[in-house]
Amino acid sequence: MNARGTPLTLVLPLLFAPLACSLLAESELADKPLGNAGGGAATGTGGVGNEGGGGAPCDGACSASEACCADACVDTETSAEHCGGCGQACAAGERCCGGDVGCAACCATADCPQDHQCIGNTCVLQCSGQTEACGDVCAILATDPKHCGTCSNDCLAGHACAGGVCQPGWVTMTPMNAPSPRQRAAAAWAGARLFVWGGQDAQGALGDGALYDPKTDTWTAVSATNAPEARVDAVAVWTGDRVLVWGGGAANSSAAVNTGKLYDPAADAWSDVAVAPIGRRAPVAFSTGSHVLIWGGTSGGSPIAGGALYDPAMNKWSTMSTASAPNARTHTGWVWTGTEMLLFGGRPFGSGATNEGFGYDPTMNKWRSLPTQQAPNSRYDAFTVWMNGTMLVYGGRNVAGSALEDAAIYDPMSDVWVPTTSNVKRSAPIGRTGVTGYLGSRVLLAGGLDVAQMPATDGHVYDAASALWSAIPPWPSGNSHEHGTFVWTGQEIIVWGGLDKDNMLTSAGERYRP
Repeated sequence: MNARGTPLTLVLPLLFAPLACSLLAESELADKPLGNAGGGAATGTGGVGNEGGGGAPCDGACSASEACCADACVDTETSAEHCGGCGQACAAGERCCGGDVGCAACCATADCPQDHQCIGNTCVLQCSGQTEACGDVCAILATDPKHCGTCSNDCLAGHACAGGVCQPGWVTMTPMNAPSPRQRAAAAWAGARLFVWGGQDAQGALGDGALYDPKTDTWTAVSATNAPEARVDAVAVWTGDRVLVWGGGAANSSAAVNTGKLYDPAADAWSDVAVAPIGRRAPVAFSTGSHVLIWGGTSGGSPIAGGALYDPAMNKWSTMSTASAPNARTHTGWVWTGTEMLLFGGRPFGSGATNEGFGYDPTMNKWRSLPTQQAPNSRYDAFTVWMNGTMLVYGGRNVAGSALEDAAIYDPMSDVWVPTTSNVKRSAPIGRTGVTGYLGSRVLLAGGLDVAQMPATDGHVYDAASALWSAIPPWPSGNSHEHGTFVWTGQEIIVWGGLDKDNMLTSAGERYRP
């Protein structure tokens, strides 16, 4: 008992009770989370997510204007990924302008392209002075080669714009990424680009190709997947959405194949083509709009008569009528009028020369003969071009092989020939050299063989309104481009590949704008 007479057995438990409670509390709390110890709110200081004491991802680093989004401090007034709140992403190309605006095309003019101002959070084209609005750019029409004279009038790479007029002349094509040097390749103007495929080099036939864009002066390789087998003397025809590569044959043989493929530039893909009735090398070939017309050509070293029509929509061939049709011949001039194929001259059965002419209507599948009265004298390898209503026949070679200089015009409506003014002596052997084009009232002729049967590197212009001739200067490289690619695009003459001035294969090219 103590001094007051209280039993010790009652006092001792009372003395140790607070200590036991304290130890018990510490023991229980040691195994339990402390919640928001440290004074931090569950959202952290000015932020969203885990912050404050306890080692959270942003760990108290966010400022008062920031939020903790995806374990990072971000300003939701400017972040395009978290605009106005975590996870609220702007669409591609938009910016976060904050406040009541949120996501928009622009927050300030500095966000807009050249010549644009940010008005109502939208980039608005603002042209002033001598500039005019052309699409989404301001252009000086007097000097801008992409908008020369009028909006979207592209002078094409290398041609300047002066006084609102695209400047004429020759320009050199880039060799970068161009196909390897070759001759006897298939080529066509494919809507907006030059298509080149096949041909041969010193090792034999080639099975690759490329597309050339004159707007950017660039080459792009054509897919080799499911492409036609390597060949020379094939034809390429633009159907409106695809290129038909057909015919030709091996480099070490004169036999012709009757196979081909269709190439889609948009998809960079080849598709199969039905087998044709007969194979041909270097035939006349063009699109009627709904069909590809194939006529003439050679196989086994001899000319082949007749022809066929290919329907790319149905992938089917049909045979052309032989009633009143011309016999087999080579080196024949031809044009497509839009409704009729016109043929003139050539070498019947591969020899001599003729002044026979024929017309073929693919809709009626019917042939007719052209008149011979006032028609040009017998010839082959003549330049021929359709002048939006009449056919011009110029030059060529007579039965003795001598170059000719005279010209005549045929009108299918009146079925009459009319002689016109002469020019220098020149011929255009198909597949070897020479190209024609028509623009406005002018006929363009480039290349061909001169009086000595040497490849020419210049050309001439015939003005149908005045019947006067003028010169096209020589192309800059001086290469002959013999057996190369000669194409009229509707705006330019393109000359590429073939042989150079030392008779070596070249991948050089040049373009002429009248």
